[in-house]
Amino acid sequence: MRRTLKAAILGATGLVGIEYVRMLADHPYIRPAYLAGKGSVGKPYGEIVRWQTIGSVPKGIADQEVKPTDPKLMDDVDIVFSPLPQGAAGPVEEQFAKLGFYVISNSPDHRFDMDVPMMIPEVNPHTASLIDEQRRRRDWKGFIVTTPLCTAQGASIPLAPIFMNFKMNGVMLTTMQSLSGAGYPGIASLDIVDNALPLGDGYDAKTVKEVTRILSEVRRRIQDPPLEEVTLDATTHRIATIHGHYEVAYVTFKEDTDVHKVKEAMEGFIGEPQELKLPSAPERPILITDQDARPQVFFDRWAGNPPGMSVVVGRLKQVNRRTVRFVSLIHNTVRGAAGGGILTAELLVEKGYIDKR
Repeated sequence: MRRTLKAAILGATGLVGIEYVRMLADHPYIRPAYLAGKGSVGKPYGEIVRWQTIGSVPKGIADQEVKPTDPKLMDDVDIVFSPLPQGAAGPVEEQFAKLGFYVISNSPDHRFDMDVPMMIPEVNPHTASLIDEQRRRRDWKGFIVTTPLCTAQGASIPLAPIFMNFKMNGVMLTTMQSLSGAGYPGIASLDIVDNALPLGDGYDAKTVKEVTRILSEVRRRIQDPPLEEVTLDATTHRIATIHGHYEVAYVTFKEDTDVHKVKEAMEGFIGEPQELKLPSAPERPILITDQDARPQVFFDRWAGNPPGMSVVVGRLKQVNRRTVRFVSLIHNTVRGAAGGGILTAELLVEKGYIDKR
């Protein structure tokens, strides 16, 4: 019989932290047992958290005391979920991994360490094998596994079945990203209200770099062209929506490619989480809408079951014989962060990297 795994959530009062709490409250075998937060230690979670998501603070969790981010106090914790901010996360996560904890990180600090998986469970689950190399090289009992940037996931999940099945030549990506992607309190109102805020060349490059790594790890059904021959570029923006990243992709191909075939590939795309029927896996990672005015951020960001775990794709169009356009919508703090982290943990349980006895 599977035992209950106890989870620590670092930054449990942040926007991603509250999604971890919400999604784990009724999880069949992962229990939020240790809520860590800065500036609120010793206080009941329900009294100090700004619950900025659906529902309300779960009754069984509201009275839990917020505790320090201290591995010495976590003797009975099995999994550490870390949505800590860039810069702060790196050394903390390393400390936990050295001491034998299994760390699932949403931070960018270790995403490009060559022995650290950057995982989307449906897309590159085989990269879990990097954990073995990581432990050997670093002499760790635990490990760190990261999830990609939410923007990169919103592009990579629908691009994966395209790259698997067709001879892709290039992708031009434009994003319109929600405020919650910047954390709380986020962006000053005078910078974002009545505005579309370019995120700049650095963020553009980061998005391209992460999508490139993810697609390079996709197991393809055709042999060429290699990813090195595919041109990827992104232009990224922040807009005044709360949750949900909306992305427009123009995909070019080496040969004539039918938009209907592209649609079929995305509709039929599933991965190991679906085959294993993991608790947080949506039946379909990609949901296609044929409505001309969808997806819309407000109406579609909670798509899927569990809510928010599917990427919605629409506005598929044959631009010319070798170009297809689509738009995608991802719930950035759910599928793009906490939900993706939980699904990754579930997959690592099944693969034996996290004890499931």
